[in-house]
Amino acid sequence: MGLRLTLADMVALEREAALRGQSRTQWAVALIRARLHGQPQLGRGEAIAFLEVQRELRRIGVNINQIARALNTAVMEGAVLDLEVAQLDAYVHEIRAHLVGVREAFAGNLSYWSPEP
Repeated sequence: MGLRLTLADMVALEREAALRGQSRTQWAVALIRARLHGQPQLGRGEAIAFLEVQRELRRIGVNINQIARALNTAVMEGAVLDLEVAQLDAYVHEIRAHLVGVREAFAGNLSYWSPEP
């Protein structure tokens, strides 16, 4: 399957693809998939950033599990317990912030691929 484009369209396609670090074909395929499936189409930089967020959330989850295990198995004094609970609360806020960032990134990605009003 081939597409015939005017010179102006080809130049615009080249520019858009270059801005996202993609080839013309990658950009066109991402546009088609975004419109057909309504799912984010991540470029290389976005995919790497998403993997970093996943890694960070996994690290936080491990820390939360360790704290929960310690809380379940140890008899703690009030001050120590308060510190552990405070740390759990800090992790909850950190996770929520990461999730908001991920949601905003996906919304921005979908907005990019959507037709302008």
